[in-house]
Amino acid sequence: MNANESSNRTLMLSVLAAFREGHLDPLFDILADDVVWISTAPSEFFRFGGTRRGRTGVREYTALLFSGYHYTRFEPRAVSAKGDKVWGLFEIEALHRASGRYVRTDASILWTLKDGKLTSHQGFFDTAGVLMQQGRLSAA
Repeated sequence: MNANESSNRTLMLSVLAAFREGHLDPLFDILADDVVWISTAPSEFFRFGGTRRGRTGVREYTALLFSGYHYTRFEPRAVSAKGDKVWGLFEIEALHRASGRYVRTDASILWTLKDGKLTSHQGFFDTAGVLMQQGRLSAA
């Protein structure tokens, strides 16, 4: 891993540690003006799901996410960088505000960074598993 890759890896870890605590300024500080933010969660079940663009779109995403969930755990299990890409696997626990239930899942996050600015984010998690934990989906 070269110095730039190491710096990108460290950036993801520090920004997401602050994110877990609800401190969003470190995230907003690194956003490129034309950032593309993708959460693969279906928006009919997760209001924050879908694609958002620009700083305003990321602010909308975070407002929707934090109105529905309060993070109690957001721990890195593996974080790797190659070129301008940083990939992380995180163990997450959050209180689902509407149901009062705690949900646990692993999430994969892929960032693309250019000159220290986040140009794209893609997040993936087990949406069916989370819906089951929230009591909104039952096993067949």
